[in-house]
Amino acid sequence: MNKKIKMILKDEKNRNEQKQIIYVTRGYAFNYLIPKDIAEIATPGKIKHINMLKQKQEQKVKINKEKANITLEHLDKINKITIKKKHGNKMQIFGQINEKDISKKIAEFTGYTLNKKQIQIPNIKNIGKYKITIRLLSDLKSNISLNVIPDITENNIYFNQ
Repeated sequence: MNKKIKMILKDEKNRNEQKQIIYVTRGYAFNYLIPKDIAEIATPGKIKHINMLKQKQEQKVKINKEKANITLEHLDKINKITIKKKHGNKMQIFGQINEKDISKKIAEFTGYTLNKKQIQIPNIKNIGKYKITIRLLSDLKSNISLNVIPDITENNIYFNQ
């Protein structure tokens, strides 16, 4: 009489995560899991629903991977990005270059807008060359060179007299 039944674990913390189907004894299920609202009995309709959600999640991951590969191809064509900034006497720029500035420049060249969480930049406060890492997915990344050059306008040109 040691029959096991199918149960679906409820995960209150991560609602988006896939639910697990487990096999437990009847006593454990009816005396502990169900009264504590940790799991529910797996009916054929609920199992079908879980499988459908898994398929949709897999399709979404596949589509995101394809989009990331296309974006990566466009990013690999970009060797470097140049940004002009006003500077002081010691070649320190006014303000700071952030992910938003870089995302705008990439959007100009490729037409793809990146999330600021995907762009990893060092702390840029001087004129010079820097390396930027762009992570599209956990396993797809691209490195781009960033050149910060002085913005030459009439106000900051110095003549030696």
